[in-house]
Order: sequence, then C-alpha cells, then structure tokens
Amino acid sequence: MDVSKELVRGCLLYDFKVGLLAAASSRRICRVFGDIAVNERTTRHWFQKFRLGDLSLCDKARTGRS
Repeated sequence: MDVSKELVRGCLLYDFKVGLLAAASSRRICRVFGDIAVNERTTRHWFQKFRLGDLSLCDKARTGRS
C-alpha cells in the first residue's frame, strides 16, 4: 500500500502523544501499512523532534540544488 509521509507522521505524532515507544510505534505502523511504511530509525528521529517541542509534520525547507 502506498501511504503518504504526512499520514505516517500523523500516526507517529499520535503514538508519541499516547506514550508509545518509537520501536513499538514503528512496528505498529508497519503492521498496518506494510513493511516499507516507516523504519525504526526514522521513527526515532521524529520522536526526538516531538520531544524537543517541534510538532510540525512537514519537512523543513532546504536550500541548495534541487
């Protein structure tokens, strides 16, 4: 199933808010949307952002070549 980044990130934010650990969140999302929906390292990255108070689900703007 092809799933959008924003949907996965919304699920990650929900799991973070209810107190799930990153590993458990990653497993749960992959069980629902398929093994390639999100990996554990990416989940840890987003949980860290949320812990720091950044609750935005969008990528930050980047400079440089497109």
